[in-house]
Amino acid sequence: MSTIGRQINFRKPFGPYIVQTTISDELHKILLDTALKIRKNKKLNKKQDYRNKLAGNLKEEYSYENMFTAKQKQIVHEEFLWLASWYTKMAKQAIDKNEDREPYELKLHEPIWVNFMKAGEWNPSHAHSGDISCVTYLKIPKEIEEENETAEHTSKSNTPSAGRIEFIYGDNIKYCVTGIFQKPKEKDIYLFPAKLRHQVYPFKSKVERISVSVNFGDIIDAHRNLQISKR
Repeated sequence: MSTIGRQINFRKPFGPYIVQTTISDELHKILLDTALKIRKNKKLNKKQDYRNKLAGNLKEEYSYENMFTAKQKQIVHEEFLWLASWYTKMAKQAIDKNEDREPYELKLHEPIWVNFMKAGEWNPSHAHSGDISCVTYLKIPKEIEEENETAEHTSKSNTPSAGRIEFIYGDNIKYCVTGIFQKPKEKDIYLFPAKLRHQVYPFKSKVERISVSVNFGDIIDAHRNLQISKR
């Protein structure tokens, strides 16, 4: 038997589509500076506390609601909506469905929120509301990845996962991957279907990991569903 003369095609047609890219320096600065402003003010700590709306087992998770200036809000919304639109256009190339959207055809769901994750904290398996979600990283200390590479409890594991995010999908059958780990870096952003389950594993290093999450709605789908419901 030989592969000579045969055309062999590898197909992976199933499953959700994930896009990884980076955010701008300007967006990173606005998000980080505002997050630090919230945490430094005790009144804002209480007012912006968003933990009871989230799955995370974290001491600090804050909403950005009403925290941006008009100019900052415009910058934040424009970039996130542009990224979400770009995600739909990239996904169309892979899944061949007419679900690509322009930024004005998507709605950014308020509020955006920030997660301050410390040693021993974690985010259990969960999904988001809306149609598209994203998570971006404002701070990823090098100690977390060093923990995966050198610490006794992770370096000898076949699945080192301290501080990593895992996306989960599908049935656990032979020749099938049901989870994918990612090692985020500062300014990375991952865009994915909002209903895709994901989780973040705890780390032991005495550092802090800061991330921001955003959800988006598909206005075209919402209008279509509304019309159907009126029939």
